[in-house]
Amino acid sequence: PIRPNTSIPKTIGVLMVLGSLLVIFDGGGAIFTHFSELTTSGAEDQVELMKLIGIDITVDEYLQWDSEFKESNFHLITGIIKFCAGVLIFIGGIQLFLRKYAGIKVSLSGGGLWFLVQLISIFWASSIESNIDISLATQWDVAATAMCFICNAFCILLPLIPMFAPAGKAALLPVQNLKKDNFVEEE
Repeated sequence: PIRPNTSIPKTIGVLMVLGSLLVIFDGGGAIFTHFSELTTSGAEDQVELMKLIGIDITVDEYLQWDSEFKESNFHLITGIIKFCAGVLIFIGGIQLFLRKYAGIKVSLSGGGLWFLVQLISIFWASSIESNIDISLATQWDVAATAMCFICNAFCILLPLIPMFAPAGKAALLPVQNLKKDNFVEEE
């Protein structure tokens, strides 16, 4: 018989909860960006920062870029989806910590949703930037995107560990089966 190792799902659950907080804050930040108003002085500060990393842009171009992203609801839609994905990952992490089998499925659905929104946001942002002919993409964006995909891979692969580690699978509580009551007719 395989001896259950409860530390496997509990450790993965803690890691999933910690990772989910990053995704939730990223989604919340995107929602906040959608509803926050960019002032001219704020745009000037952003342009100065952009110049430090090698992007040559004017304040008017930056305001136009920000306006296009807000008008397309880019930050709102991607933020809501990221927030929902983070909540799913959080719930799945809690369930894994409690050693529930459902935590695997919930975490996987959150990780999959996060992967989907990353793909959508890459193509959607590129489309918006090409339409207005203003791009703020740098090598730092490529690195940040790669780190997000690596983190996302962990969010998808970590919940699978208990499925493939026999001691981890044995530690998960079984799926609750509804008991069927057998009614016997009395004659």
